[in-house]
Amino acid sequence: MSLLVCCGLTLAQTPSPAQAPVVAPSGPILDSGDGFAFDVKAKKLQKTRQSASGIACTVNASQQRVCLVAFDEGTQAGFATLTERALVPDPQVLSLTGLQGELDAEAAATDGQDVYITGSHSAKRADCASNPGSRFVLRLRLDPATGRAMHTSLVQSSRLWSLMQAQPELAAYVGERKCLGTEPPPKAPGLSGQQGINIEGLAVRDGRLMFGFRGPVIHGAAFTLAVDAKALFEGGDARPQVTRLALGAHRGIRDMVAVSDGVLVLAGPDDDGDSEAVGWAIFHWDGKASQALVQPRLLARLDLGAVKLRWCDAEIKPEALTVLQETTGSYQLLMLSDGLCDGGPLALTLQK
Repeated sequence: MSLLVCCGLTLAQTPSPAQAPVVAPSGPILDSGDGFAFDVKAKKLQKTRQSASGIACTVNASQQRVCLVAFDEGTQAGFATLTERALVPDPQVLSLTGLQGELDAEAAATDGQDVYITGSHSAKRADCASNPGSRFVLRLRLDPATGRAMHTSLVQSSRLWSLMQAQPELAAYVGERKCLGTEPPPKAPGLSGQQGINIEGLAVRDGRLMFGFRGPVIHGAAFTLAVDAKALFEGGDARPQVTRLALGAHRGIRDMVAVSDGVLVLAGPDDDGDSEAVGWAIFHWDGKASQALVQPRLLARLDLGAVKLRWCDAEIKPEALTVLQETTGSYQLLMLSDGLCDGGPLALTLQK
């Protein structure tokens, strides 16, 4: 492991851009027709459609690839069928009502039997207000015949908050009104950034839920927290394990997805407004917990400059990743972005 030591602090070495190719999407944004039909006022529909934040896909009994798409606006998610050229939303959305407020859903993952959705667990970005409605993780049972889940199967857990508070590596960043990043919030300039926790990634592997944090990023290291999936919802020892990933300065985790030999990590700017220049990248991590700083392998830096926005798109901010196919030499991926209607699905091919 390569480390830099300065002024008594251990700093994660920024991965060299020369270590990985620059990869652009394999084609244009996939068609999503008229998009997800959310039960919201007309003036909010486009904003909601532009808030895709998580995706989890499974193959049903008819060999259709069915995906749950999570949105960080409102209290609804959607299922869609993914084809070679389109993401076709179901006519009916999945209601996540019954929660305490808006979940601020930020990521989704599936093990083929259940699908999980996590809230950000963060304070509100604009004014650092506490947001207890975001402190839940949801579990829904999938119907293997259809690849979809019903609201009636929804189980929620609020246990992750206390588990984070109990971890020495995370405790200082978990609490009420913990402002995100290091800068004052836009609507409360008198407050200070406190590097409050902000979950944006989720993967499931070997019965463990692995949460990835956009913030805090401390000395170039982003955090993950793995817990026993069953225990999180049903009680017992969740066996929490914190692992720090050296993604580089101002670069946090925006999503994660399990692969055969570990976890792919979609990384991008952390919660500071001046971090945009770090760009977007995908790393490979073996998924093993470690008390030492882990240096994941940089697979690719993403070039999104040629993506042509549509009339309903605002901006491209990659937020969600799923695996379409894995071969001995490559990963074929689908990426969704916040700011693009229905996630603006983009296909990527990365060499291992």
